Amino acid sequence: MGAGPAGSTTALLLARAGASVLLLDRARFPRDKPCSEYLSPATTDVLERLGGGILAAVERTTHARLYGMKVVAPGGAAMVGRFRGASRPYSFAVPRTSFDAILVAAAARAGAEVREGITVEDLVSDGGIISGVVARSGNGKRETYPSRVVIGADGLRSVVARRLGLVRSSPPRRFAFTAHVADVAGVDELGELHVSDRGYVGLGPVGGGITTVALVLPLRVVRQSRRDYRSEFMAELNRFPGLGGRFDGRRLVREVLTTGPFAQWARVAGLPGALLVGDAADFFDPFTGQGIHTALRGAELVAECLIPGFAPGVSRAYASARRREFAGKWLLERLIGLGVGSPALTDRVVGRLARRPDLADLLVSATGNVLPARRVFTPSVLARLLW
Repeated sequence: MGAGPAGSTTALLLARAGASVLLLDRARFPRDKPCSEYLSPATTDVLERLGGGILAAVERTTHARLYGMKVVAPGGAAMVGRFRGASRPYSFAVPRTSFDAILVAAAARAGAEVREGITVEDLVSDGGIISGVVARSGNGKRETYPSRVVIGADGLRSVVARRLGLVRSSPPRRFAFTAHVADVAGVDELGELHVSDRGYVGLGPVGGGITTVALVLPLRVVRQSRRDYRSEFMAELNRFPGLGGRFDGRRLVREVLTTGPFAQWARVAGLPGALLVGDAADFFDPFTGQGIHTALRGAELVAECLIPGFAPGVSRAYASARRREFAGKWLLERLIGLGVGSPALTDRVVGRLARRPDLADLLVSATGNVLPARRVFTPSVLARLLW
């Protein structure tokens, strides 16, 4: 259930392998999502492995190419890191209205049955093993859908994860407001991250003169301030150093969407009869913008574990595969997410990276999944970053 990147890719791979797949989503496609809309270089590799003309479809649709990231610290120091070591030294940035629709269509072509406007409300259990879902259609009719395995790809507020009792959370907890803005001044072929003592702003082009902009604030600030950050979105952006005057409030071309709180994850990625993938399994701070890669790569891992057969140990095998694939990256993302909450630490690290372009390239390439995260955790690299 869930027809975003994780669910559609899982459905595509399982349907190609001959499985009978039912893909349910409460939305109707195309639909927008609050997201950085950033596909790392490693995500492009996954799209190429998927075949079926998916990568070509992404390249044909409206998109931009990002060759690295620029980070501006609270004190004004700025670093630029570029992707090094990838066959394509750039990432795609694609509106989710286009990207998700491409993947849903590919899953349907592969043989998955896609049903939109269906809201999953509960799970069905038989002897302690998940055996299906209960869902409601747009006209209010409730129906039970039996299944040998339920894939929960239903996002940050996953019904599957909640019903399984697996949801956990940890600091830092943040909330995001995202929008599309036309004709932003100074946008080029780099993504940008601007950090202040209030939070941070991420922005990058998505093609057609449009920039996706995300304002990310601590959850406590959002709750305590009682401000309407959607109506004050542009004014809040202009308070960040390096962003003042770059936005024209009349050029907001999509309503401000919200998502959060972040740092929510599942205690385990599956139980007998049910597996979690994408944001349903783990949703970390979006500073590194890696949600889509984790979703697609996680879908590949689900397929690798399920295609040989629905054995009793599938959930354990899948959890092990995720640890091998993502453990280093999870640690790196958590450390960055915590570090961004400290203006003094951010100033120190960004200042060092500004003076050491090789280190900046290493860190950006690791967060872009071009290089393994363990390359960042060597004593020599850590020493040059912090001391």
